[in-house]
Amino acid sequence: MSARQTWIVIILIALAALTGTSAYVVDQREQVLVLQFGNPKNVVKTAGLHFKWPWQSVTTFDSRLLESDAEPNEVITKDKKSIMVDNYTRWTIVDPLKVYQVARTQQGVASRMEDVVRGKVREVLGQHTLHEIVSGGDQANLRVELMLSIRDRADKEVGDLGLHIVDVRIKRADLPPENSEAVFQRMKSERNRIAKEYRSEGEEAAKEIRAEAEKQRKVILADAYKQSEILRGHADAESTGIYAQAYKKDPEFYAFTRSLEAYRGSIKEGSRLVISPDTEFFQFFQQSHH
Repeated sequence: MSARQTWIVIILIALAALTGTSAYVVDQREQVLVLQFGNPKNVVKTAGLHFKWPWQSVTTFDSRLLESDAEPNEVITKDKKSIMVDNYTRWTIVDPLKVYQVARTQQGVASRMEDVVRGKVREVLGQHTLHEIVSGGDQANLRVELMLSIRDRADKEVGDLGLHIVDVRIKRADLPPENSEAVFQRMKSERNRIAKEYRSEGEEAAKEIRAEAEKQRKVILADAYKQSEILRGHADAESTGIYAQAYKKDPEFYAFTRSLEAYRGSIKEGSRLVISPDTEFFQFFQQSHH
């Protein structure tokens, strides 16, 4: 190989090495910050092949919608109640240069953003009572308004971090474990009190129903007794009329049959009567004897 060919090969190798250290590719899901000796020089957000000086380096940041699920945050409500609020945040990086200047890395800026959101959660929820937060207010949309307020307030502060907060959502709001048992006991006592009131009202209603039923029973029995006495009176009157007619037809036979009925009703088998034989009660026996 001649000297000329050797130099051509050396130049080609140098160009290849220079190209390898100068070219870089930006993914469509990323954005790149070009650094020169640690100092930011350029922000590249366009996807594709790009070039830099060999002594320059690149730092990559995500351009997608990111989500941070923070640890539960203790909040003191307006009525001095302590609750544990679990929330998550959706956010994006809009200025990689600011992110690098304040936190250097994406993880570092995410931690600072979570601190801001936690502070706004305590600030906004601290202006409302526990009942309002849990129930959602009188119009049942308070929680949505609270999340929007937290998002807007936090977004204003994280602008200096090069971020934009898209959404803040409260997943749940619970009482601390040490307060849960006390609240449960209060709820249990309240339910027992309500149950006792219901039982008392039920017993009172039952007494009224029983009293009304007893009243109606007495009225029904009285009406039945009245009707029976009327029927018995009619029957007695009718039987008396029949007896009177029979007496008019044959008074002696009527007296005889009535005496027989009296004998049958008063004298049983084995009975002993101490009575004068000439009494009127035995007049028919005396007539039969004669």
